[in-house]
Amino acid sequence: MKKIKYLLGIIVLFAMHSCSTDTVETIEETAIVEDQSELVLKEILSLGFSEKDITDMGTYFLVGDDISFSKTGRPQLADDDMTPKQRRTTYLVDHNTIGVRIDPSLPSNWKTATRDAMAHWNANSGSSIFLYETDYYWPYNGGFLFNPEIEVMSDSTDPLSSNTIAAAEFPTSDGMPGYRIRINLDFNPCTVTNNLRFYNMIHELGHCLTFAHTNSSFGTLIAGTPTSDSNSVMNGGTACTLSSGLSTGDRTAVDTLYPLGITAPTNVQAYHDGDEELTMTWNAVPGATSYKIYNNIKETGKTGWYHYRTRTSNSYSRELKLKYRNGYRMMVTAIDANGNESKMTEANYNW
Repeated sequence: MKKIKYLLGIIVLFAMHSCSTDTVETIEETAIVEDQSELVLKEILSLGFSEKDITDMGTYFLVGDDISFSKTGRPQLADDDMTPKQRRTTYLVDHNTIGVRIDPSLPSNWKTATRDAMAHWNANSGSSIFLYETDYYWPYNGGFLFNPEIEVMSDSTDPLSSNTIAAAEFPTSDGMPGYRIRINLDFNPCTVTNNLRFYNMIHELGHCLTFAHTNSSFGTLIAGTPTSDSNSVMNGGTACTLSSGLSTGDRTAVDTLYPLGITAPTNVQAYHDGDEELTMTWNAVPGATSYKIYNNIKETGKTGWYHYRTRTSNSYSRELKLKYRNGYRMMVTAIDANGNESKMTEANYNW
């Protein structure tokens, strides 16, 4: 593992190697990587981190033990005009319904911890944040591709240090959440219980949504929250000691940055005629201009949900043969005139 003070030498070596090649493609590709590495490093330093906080992990920089910045991704940019307002980073996620892919190769205990952590975020009633499990999906040959927005995976391709349990990325300038959460399956400073997995996944998902470490000087204070909070799940350096989920201060921070907008549909009912037609109905939501229908992709042999259809009325019908009925699942969200999406509500299946 190379410390950041050696980065300049590494860049020079890359440059020398690219100059010795005789293909334009290799030179251009190497130059892009060099420029991006320097830019990302510059922006990390501009955010207030010192060089001693930064470790070069090869394809990304690890900062403050569990925050990762991809060298080839979109870097954070410092915002000198941010008004001091728990702590946040420069960018917010510009939508609240977020698809999360859990790598199938992860051990079952980490999969369970991730799903439970997602449910914990979703249960915060004052916030619009809703995390749902999904996967890469091609519904038709040559049709559209559905991509998850957060990927939870092991650190097998980009190993973390032995004392780092996991690392996440921050949101980017295009309003997308932090894309990766890497989990260190070889973490050994303490015994990793299921509770620790659960609380650490709440913490890492928080980074993907813009929340920085509550007990650090990095980031901007969020209005209405304390300047310190010993109960915050977002405190750094707590991989072995986390013992609770979102604190009161954490919930205030989430509700402030991602306030609850349009309410979720209620009384969602699904019916099947016993032959080939499925119908779903729900109560109309005040202020809704449309509704999104999500189907479960278990029927394709994968796990999770994807956006299937959009409707302007509070009902939906489709052809579905009786033999497929029991494995079929649906959820619905409401959309307002500003494009805000509600939390998801799964149907009650009347069969």
